[in-house]
Amino acid sequence: SKCLENTRVRIQESILDHLEKREYRFIWLRGSPGTGKTAISMSVASTLAKQHRLAASFFWDK
Repeated sequence: SKCLENTRVRIQESILDHLEKREYRFIWLRGSPGTGKTAISMSVASTLAKQHRLAASFFWDK
């Protein structure tokens, strides 16, 4: 599941800006359970896929 529209916009923009730089090709998103890491990463992956910039994505599940 992705982020709801107009939520977590600043963190998504921050991640996408970070990935614009060629020397930064990976993001390690961490935090407590239930804080929205999966939603943020799914939203960012979706944005990158639409831009034809996503090479791969993977997620852990219990």
